[in-house]
Amino acid sequence: MEAVPPGRDPGQEWSFESSLIRPYSLTGGRTRPSRSDLSMTSQVVAVPSVSQEQMDPEVELILSLCARPVSVAEVASRSGFPLGVVRILLADLLDQGYVMVHTSDWERRRPDAGTLRSVLERIRQL
Repeated sequence: MEAVPPGRDPGQEWSFESSLIRPYSLTGGRTRPSRSDLSMTSQVVAVPSVSQEQMDPEVELILSLCARPVSVAEVASRSGFPLGVVRILLADLLDQGYVMVHTSDWERRRPDAGTLRSVLERIRQL
C-alpha cells in the first residue's frame, strides 16, 4: 500500500527527495527524538482522535500509515522520509497522545550495550 500525502495526485509517487521540504524544517532543526524508547522495531499505532486539529501533511501521512500497528522502520519506508525524521516526528506524536507504542517482550528483555560488549570481549579472549 503506497501512502499519498493529502493534496497530491495518487498516481504520482511520493518521494522525500523530490519534495522541496528539507528534513530539518520538518523537525524544527532537531536531530534527536525527545524519547529514547522508539527503536526501529517498535510498533506504533495511531490513537483514534476526535480532534480535527489542522496538522502538517507530513504528520497526517505518518498518522495514516499508523492506522494499524506498524514498525517505525516501516513508517519510514512507506513515507519516504529519513528514519531519523520519522523517529523525531513519531516521538512528538507520542508526546502529544496521537500514537501509542507497543514494545515487544524481546525489546523489554534485550541486554544493554554494555552487557553485549562484555560478552564480545569474553568471546575474543577465548
